[in-house]
Amino acid sequence: MPKGSEKGMILFIVIGVILVVAALSTVILRIISNQARLTHHQVSRIQAQYAAKAGVIYALDKLRRNDDSACWPDSGTYTRVMRPSGAGPCVVLEPALPLSVTQVNITVNDTSEIPGTRKVSATAVFTYNP
Repeated sequence: MPKGSEKGMILFIVIGVILVVAALSTVILRIISNQARLTHHQVSRIQAQYAAKAGVIYALDKLRRNDDSACWPDSGTYTRVMRPSGAGPCVVLEPALPLSVTQVNITVNDTSEIPGTRKVSATAVFTYNP
C-alpha cells in the first residue's frame, strides 16, 4: 500500500473515534441532567409529604389543646390552610415551609368510623420549577 492511502485511512479512523466519543459524551450529559431534574422533583415531593404530615400533627395538637375553638371547633367539617405567608382568618402562618410547598390544606371531618373520634387529613400543594 502506498503511504498516502494509509494516511487517509488513519484520518477516517480518528474522525470516527472523535464522533463516537462526542456521541457518548452527549448521551452521558443528557442522563446526568435528567437525573438531576428527577432528583429535584423527588425532593419537592418528599418535602410536600412531610409538610402534609406536619399539618396533620398541627391539627391534632390544636384539637387536643382546644385553645382556639373559633378556628378549630369541636364539631363540623372544615378545612384550614397552612401557608408560608399571607393573612386571613384561621390561616396558619408557617414561614418554615419549604419553598416548593405553597400551602397545606388541613381537613377535619365531623365523623369517623370510630365513635368519639374525628378524621384529620392534609394535602400539600407544591410546585416544581425545573
